[in-house]
Amino acid sequence: MNSKRGIIEGISALLVVVLLLGAAYAYTDNWPPAVIVESKSMQHGNGFTLGVINTGDIVGVKKINNFSQVITYVQARTQGKSINYGDYGDVIVYKNNYLGELVIHRAIMYIEGWKGNTPIIYYFENQSWITINGSNVIIRDVGYAHRNLLIELSQYVGEKGFVTMGDYNLANSPFIINGNTYLAADQNVGIDNTLVNVSQIMGVAVGYIPILGVLKLWITGKTTYIPMESNIVMALVLAAIVIYALIPAPKKDKKDEQKLAREKKSKVNKEEKKS
Repeated sequence: MNSKRGIIEGISALLVVVLLLGAAYAYTDNWPPAVIVESKSMQHGNGFTLGVINTGDIVGVKKINNFSQVITYVQARTQGKSINYGDYGDVIVYKNNYLGELVIHRAIMYIEGWKGNTPIIYYFENQSWITINGSNVIIRDVGYAHRNLLIELSQYVGEKGFVTMGDYNLANSPFIINGNTYLAADQNVGIDNTLVNVSQIMGVAVGYIPILGVLKLWITGKTTYIPMESNIVMALVLAAIVIYALIPAPKKDKKDEQKLAREKKSKVNKEEKKS
């Protein structure tokens, strides 16, 4: 009976997983529909912070087809949209050809064209917190550290695409320019060497499950950036699963078993008499 019950529970669990994956695929139009974050470039500090993307989180990724489906930092801050994973704008997952891997960073702005050496920024409306000086753009009071971000675009003149950046990278950038601005965009600190075009984008982050991806990072040995709190919670989850698996199923009351046996025997006797 116990083995039969175990088989039924296993099949049920498998069906639930298949249904969840199917629903996630239908919603995101992506396979796989989610990624596990391996670096701390989107964290707001070295520890775990609820509401932002931490190392070991599982992030859903929804497919996009054109640049306007990505709401950049510049657009979101201009429109007064709500904070998204700790700051303005969408977080995107894109294929970084320079590093040869997927990167999950925030879309800061979209360059839709050029006037000479001056970028045409999608949703630039002479905001007081943006300054454009030739190919250089300064965005003031950015991120959880409230730093002034300098984006140097001289080597990208003529290109169209997104400027991207990790939240953690700006807050901890060592590249100080003129005393009060910082270089931190992927395109300025050796993370990428081109603007990010739509064909590179796997999708936009659309929800996440915190911490559970830590198990995969343990298995693959990519544990350097996992917050201590995430390690502790994952260990507790695994311990709870093991304890549950080791607890024996409750035994049936002997009186109930004897009663069932008598009823079964009585039924058999009645059938024999009828025959």
